[in-house]
Amino acid sequence: MKINRNLTIALTIISLTGCIGMSSKVASAATDSSNETVINERWGKPTFVVGAGLNQDQTNETMKLLEIESNAVNTQKATGKDLITYLGYGSGDDSVMLSSVVVNREDEGKGINVDILTPQNITLITADQYKNPLVTAGIKDATIKVASVVKVTGESALTGVYKAFQANGEAVDPDRAKLAQEELDTTTDLSKSIVEQATEDNKSESLTEDEQAKADEAYKAQLNQTLVDIKKELADLKEKQGELATKAEVEKIVNEALTKNNLSTYLSKEDITKLVALAEKYQSTAGVLDKESIKQLDKISAGFTDTVSRLGDELGKFGESLKGTIDENQGFFSNLWTSITDFFGDIFN
Repeated sequence: MKINRNLTIALTIISLTGCIGMSSKVASAATDSSNETVINERWGKPTFVVGAGLNQDQTNETMKLLEIESNAVNTQKATGKDLITYLGYGSGDDSVMLSSVVVNREDEGKGINVDILTPQNITLITADQYKNPLVTAGIKDATIKVASVVKVTGESALTGVYKAFQANGEAVDPDRAKLAQEELDTTTDLSKSIVEQATEDNKSESLTEDEQAKADEAYKAQLNQTLVDIKKELADLKEKQGELATKAEVEKIVNEALTKNNLSTYLSKEDITKLVALAEKYQSTAGVLDKESIKQLDKISAGFTDTVSRLGDELGKFGESLKGTIDENQGFFSNLWTSITDFFGDIFN
């Protein structure tokens, strides 16, 4: 009887695997057969949020860059007033709103994906640097494309994303949005400090311009991962203790996350104080450390570690010093696989 039961389970797993494979082929065929934009039935058309500072010619050029047509999107404008509403500062001047976004709502579990189609014109913020603030603001499961026809720093793109969610009936908490902007401002400053100090410390490595650019990108990815680690540790501590972490505990979590990601030697005490202050606000702002946000963090974390691993490999011997969290993550996945095999072992025994 036991053998028959085990055989039945095994055949069921094989059958399900075959069905999944067949479904994937069907889905792939459907995608390949058409270049049309897929419409999410909860949202309708993708939402194009154009910067209010663009004239019509610039708007048309932006749409070409984003590969969209007016009849295939729901169009909104990001205004100076929106900037004040969501980010908590600004003059209210429409003329400064120049970057634009297209937002596609994705199925649950897809996570947040960001693609900057004009990196030469978004001068301050990288695609990865948008992700943590978006999760902090409560954005989930979305594909976001950013473009600008003129050189901009890129901060107003966040406003465009919030406007897209709001236009589709998904309210964005202003407190979370303002904290997200503070997070973006803080980490932008810290990234600059890290890159400058690391460049100074690594002068003897005689990196080429291309190698230095890769190293800089890796440092930024490590800082992004540091934020993920801090948030997850704070959430875990709160769940275990049933109360918020003390300042001393927050400082410990921040310093351990920096060390884990090989960044502690590149930041001053003042820089670390800024990061501790930001971490304390994660705790005091409702929703930032909830289970849904942690699920979104898990999704973006994989991209950060992949970036560090890829760039570390490309940088050869020097790159080995950049891969601070990779071995630890491999250990985690090894333990996860062991847990999975033990689970199925119990079923078949």
